[in-house]
Amino acid sequence: MPMSLDPADLRDGESVDAATLLARAGGAEARLRRSRVHAVRDLLLPDAARLDDRRRASLRTLIRAIVGTIGADIHDHAARRLTDRGESAGARALARVEARHILPPVERRLGEEMTVATDLIERVTLDLIGEGLPSGLVEASASPFQGTRTLEQRAAALRQAESRRLSPPDQPPYATDLPAESQAHFTWWIAAAIAQAARPPLIDAQAAVERALAEGAEHSLAQADEGERLEAAAIRLAAVADLRGSALAGAIDHCLAERRIVLLAALLAHAGGTTFEVVRALIAEPADPRLWLLLRAIELPREQVARLGYALSEADHRRDVERFADHLDTLMALSQADAVAAVAPLRLPAAFRAAMGDDR
Repeated sequence: MPMSLDPADLRDGESVDAATLLARAGGAEARLRRSRVHAVRDLLLPDAARLDDRRRASLRTLIRAIVGTIGADIHDHAARRLTDRGESAGARALARVEARHILPPVERRLGEEMTVATDLIERVTLDLIGEGLPSGLVEASASPFQGTRTLEQRAAALRQAESRRLSPPDQPPYATDLPAESQAHFTWWIAAAIAQAARPPLIDAQAAVERALAEGAEHSLAQADEGERLEAAAIRLAAVADLRGSALAGAIDHCLAERRIVLLAALLAHAGGTTFEVVRALIAEPADPRLWLLLRAIELPREQVARLGYALSEADHRRDVERFADHLDTLMALSQADAVAAVAPLRLPAAFRAAMGDDR
């Protein structure tokens, strides 16, 4: 019977023989050195760069859900292919794969791919900030996204995407709501990790397993639809609404009242002429002053900027509300032209900013 690929199902492994125990002991020194290197790196990290316990736990939950969901899809598809082709040795090897063998190599790959890792960290951070937005700061009001059929359809689609994102973390919508690049990386990492864990004794069986897993990965990618992501739905709604001035301020209040942090980021990105990812990073990074400069550049009123600053400070313990208040007068005294010039690089393509030495 195939072992579950659900990483939450981490039951105790089977007992090992003496040879296996000795082999593990032989690699203990190397593992100890790696552990010490990681400990020193963690020690040297500034506090602002270190993930707090909540973000670390949420990130691990997300990674486990991704591995479990995509891994089960690839594994099951490959197992069916091997059975249909009469590749019994490969099918047996695949059935012995355990989740505990899949997660570590995927996490190592993630540590080497900063774009994917950053996307996950910022997604988790934004979600936690949204959960922490204070209640009662703004009175709930009717949806500002009414008037045309297209606008109302986009608003309804976003509500559905928000509902999917709130599904339990072990359900597919939560785990596979990824950008296309991240989805592709994880899919191939997981397929490779399964192939390495299977290791049938015969070369022919190994080739059959690898071919079936490649087909399973391609099938999984074919099922993914980036357009259904919560972030994509929010970006589409922001573009159709095209809010400015008092209408934008009202929509921001609506987002604060309902804790719709992803929509808030999309609205600010559209009004500021930049991307969702840029604004998400500005919200997720408390030390970056360009969020406030962006708000000044799009001429949000002072009370709106103050309300948003207070809400984010309440939601994110890393922010200092008193320091924000001290800087508010200086920010609002800045001319719009100076603010626009200060955030102009944020409107450039990310690859160009990275090449110029500013990856934000």
